[in-house]
Amino acid sequence: MTLNPRGATAPPVTHTASRGRPPAPPSAPATARWSGAPATWAHRHPVGRAVSLAVGLGALGGAVALGGRHDKVLWFCAVVPDTALLLGIAGAPTWHRMPSYAVRPYNVLHSPAVPAVLLTAAALTGRRRLAVAGLAWLGHIGWDRACGYGPRDAAGYVTR
Repeated sequence: MTLNPRGATAPPVTHTASRGRPPAPPSAPATARWSGAPATWAHRHPVGRAVSLAVGLGALGGAVALGGRHDKVLWFCAVVPDTALLLGIAGAPTWHRMPSYAVRPYNVLHSPAVPAVLLTAAALTGRRRLAVAGLAWLGHIGWDRACGYGPRDAAGYVTR
């Protein structure tokens, strides 16, 4: 409690986080889902961004090596994860916040599970096009994470 000029006590001032969001409640440190190790390689950590960049560039390089620079599947799958951005761009309150109805499609399309399914199907069937699609999709996700864009929370902000 602090004293105001008249001598009465006032409640402490609470500050809000960036972009007008309330501060997050204190919690335990983030850990990786299965290992219990700290999630220091996430899209907000410099090492994580470097790893994401290496994965993204390696995957895109592999896709180009398999399909060629002018492969339509490569370019389609390298761009299609951002269709969720087009879904919500008209209703976006700010550049940093996505509308709530576009959050789920964005998170699904930017999940590493999608390229994992494509790459598994390519390994099981031997289809080169599926491998190109999976690598291009993984390259897009890696590039986004290297630039600091990760999954979105329910309010539409990039998670921290």
